[in-house]
Amino acid sequence: MTNKISILTISQNNDNLTNLLDSIEKSDTKGFEIEFHCSWNGNNQHMINPANYSFEISIVEEKPYHFSKNNNLLASKANGQFVLFLNDDIILDQACLSNAYHQITNSNVGIVGANLRFKNNNIQHAGVFFDDKNMPYHRYKNQIHYQDPRVSNNLVVPAITGAFLMLEKDEFLQIQFDERCDVAAQDIILCLEYKNFFDKDILYVANATAIHYENVTRRLYDQRLTPESDLMLLKKSTKSFESPKFINRNQQIKLRIITEKPGWIMHRMAREIAKKLPNTVINADYPDANIHYYINYGYFNKKPANGIVVANFTHYDPDKLNDKWESSAHEVDHCVAISNHTKSSVKAFNIPEDKITVIPTGADASFKPKLTIGLVGRIYDGGRKGENLVQSLLADNELMKNMQIVSTSDSWGVPTWNFDSMADFYRSVDYLLVPALYEGGPVPFMEALACGTMSIAPAIGVIPDFPHIEYKWNDIDSLKSIIRNLKNEYIERKQRVSHTIEQYNWDYWALKHIALFHKLLGTK
Repeated sequence: MTNKISILTISQNNDNLTNLLDSIEKSDTKGFEIEFHCSWNGNNQHMINPANYSFEISIVEEKPYHFSKNNNLLASKANGQFVLFLNDDIILDQACLSNAYHQITNSNVGIVGANLRFKNNNIQHAGVFFDDKNMPYHRYKNQIHYQDPRVSNNLVVPAITGAFLMLEKDEFLQIQFDERCDVAAQDIILCLEYKNFFDKDILYVANATAIHYENVTRRLYDQRLTPESDLMLLKKSTKSFESPKFINRNQQIKLRIITEKPGWIMHRMAREIAKKLPNTVINADYPDANIHYYINYGYFNKKPANGIVVANFTHYDPDKLNDKWESSAHEVDHCVAISNHTKSSVKAFNIPEDKITVIPTGADASFKPKLTIGLVGRIYDGGRKGENLVQSLLADNELMKNMQIVSTSDSWGVPTWNFDSMADFYRSVDYLLVPALYEGGPVPFMEALACGTMSIAPAIGVIPDFPHIEYKWNDIDSLKSIIRNLKNEYIERKQRVSHTIEQYNWDYWALKHIALFHKLLGTK
């Protein structure tokens, strides 16, 4: 069935299984259905009552425990379009499933992994990479907080953990977990084989978050160490497949980019690709280049003697460069279109579809929704303006995430925003904050209301007579609680829009080009 996820879990622990099912029950599943299949390996009978849950649950006894065999069997029983292999020692956050589902439905994405954290909130899994010896490792494992900016963006990765692994059922059944693996490595081998079967990305999804009590299951089965036989299978796989050589194989690309001068957007586009490819020159001769990339097509004049020629096409303007657009599209070996609309404009000149790849640019990963709270006026001796409250807000690092406080005066110790009209300041902030302990007005409160901007304020002066968001007078805990709730609602509302392009950042732009270059060179 389409729009259905079959969650597949192996368990022998009633507490683990109950906690997992409870977290699934609380999950946001708007837009898709779920079913749950469990391979029960416990010595005692499972204590799960399917009637306690709103989704279909099927539990079969399957002994002995074997990760690959048990999961392959469960997948054969799944009814969903997608299968999610999920450890029973995981507790999902509410939006985890929906955020993962949103990405797996992208035609460019084949496998989705999650942002998994330890109980102490440090990263457990944010994608699997390979070292110089082609052995897998978890990036930043137990080194940084799971909301650290370094893991807060989606990323195309070489592999992900089998503790949370989602893909299309029909695609999985063509590969399946390697049943020669006794304990470990089958998830990494699956990812390597997948990349050789299908032209899709393996994606780490930053906002698909969950707690993972790592290795609880393996300890229960007394499988703390990875057997040498599994390590040998893994080493054999990494030698057989190109996928783990995520950095080393990029040495094969010798890229020459021709574009505009530094300081302009197309030069930035070139630099982002060059950051990930060591053998790249921009606007210089490169006799050994095997890829010549023109950003954009206007810089292309004639094909070099050697190498594959690629041109970037932004927008078609029939009044300017019409002939250049057509001739370039025909002469180059491949066209990169910046949108599907541009692709249609290229195809209109009888360019075959397999000669065109769409790679959107998107936005820098630092562009995120941020609640803005404004302060107006200056502080006075004695502290009656409530500057102590503002300083307490600024000192709360967790509260200040995805939020900023700005002012028209530098006396508050926050960034200043200056406009020709005060009305523009009120219109530019999401809320005005009135931290004062005593006020006759205040006038800024009334001015903000006139501009349609609500204030976060205590019941002082004229404020009780007009609409406002009230916190308890001189109570920092009350103020923080109000702001925290407003911020969470604001971010959630904004993310309904921002999530539509969250994967389209400079990393995505560069990695999609690298994948294309490998494809054109035949090195994929």
